[in-house]
Amino acid sequence: MAGCIPPPLTILGVLALLAPHAARPTVFLPASKAHELLARWRRAGSYLLEELFEGHLEKECFEEICVYEEAREVFEHDESTDEFWRTYMGGSPCTSQPCLNNGSCQDTIRGYACTCAPGYEGPNCAFAKNECHPLRLDGCQHFCHPGPESYTCSCARGHKLGGDHRSCLPHDSCACGTLSSECCQRPQRSQQNLPPFPWQVKLTNSEGKDFCGGVLIEDSLVLTTAKCSLLYRNVSVRTSSDFRVRVKGVHVHTRFEADTGHNDVALLDLAQPVRCPDAGRPVCTADADFAERVLLPQPGVLGGWTLRGREMVPLRLRVMHVEPAECGRALNATVTTRTGCERGAAADAVRWVAGGAVTREHRGAWFLTGLLGAAPPEGPGPLLLIKVPRYALWLRQVTQQPNLASPRGDQGQGRDGEPVPGDLGGLWAPTALPPGTLV
Repeated sequence: MAGCIPPPLTILGVLALLAPHAARPTVFLPASKAHELLARWRRAGSYLLEELFEGHLEKECFEEICVYEEAREVFEHDESTDEFWRTYMGGSPCTSQPCLNNGSCQDTIRGYACTCAPGYEGPNCAFAKNECHPLRLDGCQHFCHPGPESYTCSCARGHKLGGDHRSCLPHDSCACGTLSSECCQRPQRSQQNLPPFPWQVKLTNSEGKDFCGGVLIEDSLVLTTAKCSLLYRNVSVRTSSDFRVRVKGVHVHTRFEADTGHNDVALLDLAQPVRCPDAGRPVCTADADFAERVLLPQPGVLGGWTLRGREMVPLRLRVMHVEPAECGRALNATVTTRTGCERGAAADAVRWVAGGAVTREHRGAWFLTGLLGAAPPEGPGPLLLIKVPRYALWLRQVTQQPNLASPRGDQGQGRDGEPVPGDLGGLWAPTALPPGTLV
């Protein structure tokens, strides 16, 4: 029995022999561990390759969008870089013939350059030097007049041409269409109980009752509707600053038709000028060509008076011009060349008073484009207004009469608008009509 090994010792011996094998590292990893390791190596390899091949063309300009300087680092040569860059950016830009009117095209690194034929100018030679182009940013700030060799610029009332012969600068206290910084910002939608524009006025009868609106177009002339001008015999004008002045004469368009409302315009001649800018300031006027090509495509502001009970409350509303065909369908009415439509949020939800005005801001000055005539019918739809620029020639002829305030001699009348038949009428004191509802 002495040669027998006790069982406990036998087990310990076996474990001792197997221990070195158990301590050896495993040659094969599980699949999940192997994938993690390979992913780490791929990321490290990608980083090392990008560092080793910095400036590699495929990496810089095809796998990613590159800039010219990155391509230049690859080629290290200007001519090779330029040749690659033209192809990389879609081929030669000049192949599309971007230079108009026989202009010549030259490829450049970042595009092309046009050399214009005589008589043309602009980045693409699109503009004839003697023609007016309302959309060009370097053109006339206000009015443009074509000529034999070059166009010329002029400015609205109270403004003068700058040294570049294109810009317009206010040069007197009554320069039209200008606003102080604290006044009358353009509304986003509609704004009520705010100060009216400085050219907005109210017409007041002898009893002190406000009954219509109007627009100051010169320091002593107010434009309103013919119907408003004929409501009362003794009329005064009250400005937004509460300055009150008597109307000494009325000029109604001789072709005004009370039944149809055609040519529903009149000028009020004030007994004394409105003090600018404290008591008020006139708005700028424009001819039909300038208004329709430049002003009407822009958003406008309807500034006028609305009825809240018996009180006239100022309201400003952002509006957009509506094409005549669309307006005619919406109103089931005929839109003539001397009427136009504007649409704004909730414009039809208030009771407007006749004599409100639509103005549009253009490069620092506000221009009159529409006059609100008879109160619009109830119900949704655009507002029908009088196109004031269509009466530009009539306004000019009336204001140049010796018995009305004549324009100051500053430049800026622009070209004549469409002639209006029967332009001139007599200057006469308004006669009383039977009182009625506001128009």
